Amino acid sequence: MPSMLTETGNAALSAFVRAAGLAALVFGAVLAFMFAAAAAVVIGLMVIGAAIALRLAPKRARTASDVLDARQTPAGWVVETARRKS
Repeated sequence: MPSMLTETGNAALSAFVRAAGLAALVFGAVLAFMFAAAAAVVIGLMVIGAAIALRLAPKRARTASDVLDARQTPAGWVVETARRKS
């Protein structure tokens, strides 16, 4: 009969180790999901903040130097920038 008790104890210990391993895997998966969700929230807040900042930023004034003047000549196209008064 001692071998029967040993086999029963061995089976119980094996089941306990399997259950503990499964619990560790589940805990690790939950922890990884929590970190991923927190990272997604932080990234989302950063994107929303950038969108709000871009929406509220003043528009850049268009200067004469931003405008190009192009004309076609017999030799090809000529592109000139607007002249600045110094």
